[in-house]
Amino acid sequence: MASSDDRLEIEVWADVLCPWCYLGDARLEKAIEASPHRDRIDVRIRTFQLDPEFPSEPRPVVEYLADKKGMTTEQARQMEGQMAGLAAAEGLAYDSDHRVQNTLDMLRLVHLANDHGAGWEFMKAMQTLLFSGDDAAFDPETHVRVGTSLGIPEAEIRDVLAGDRYADAVRAEHEEALQLGARGVPFTVLGRRLGIPGAVPTEAYGQAIEQAAAGV
Repeated sequence: MASSDDRLEIEVWADVLCPWCYLGDARLEKAIEASPHRDRIDVRIRTFQLDPEFPSEPRPVVEYLADKKGMTTEQARQMEGQMAGLAAAEGLAYDSDHRVQNTLDMLRLVHLANDHGAGWEFMKAMQTLLFSGDDAAFDPETHVRVGTSLGIPEAEIRDVLAGDRYADAVRAEHEEALQLGARGVPFTVLGRRLGIPGAVPTEAYGQAIEQAAAGV
């Protein structure tokens, strides 16, 4: 078994509602699975809330994008169609009419999941529900169900949802990403040496893993 000094930590800053994070996570996972270093890689998900002012009421993503980016509904729909095509190429489900809303609760739960060694798994599960168009993706009971399936105690999940625990941690990780040079997400840092902005191809993640593992 490798010592802690032999391990490579990959940190990924992401938001649940970010489609590029959804793609990036899938590509990174494929790169790790194909890497000869996979048995000594630890992935830690970090949080980066893209829109803290987003209301807590769900909105259709096309409507949200049109308002947020100042584009027409048709332009937003075309953008979502393109994302659906990219997701399909990665074998991912993607409903162009999915709904979005404020992700603070989800991101706070990512921090709880990290405390139980399941942060990346929780993030990926939330992404899959949201982008596949599951209207229950933002339902607290869904969060409880997914969290407990990953070994997180139900009482802890409900405690987080009932208060503001980890809210400061979400804001702190956002600021940390900015200090490291991130201007959006996904933002991936390997071994605190190599940073990757955006969702790059699987091959590029693989090359970065090789470089970081070699200490380059």
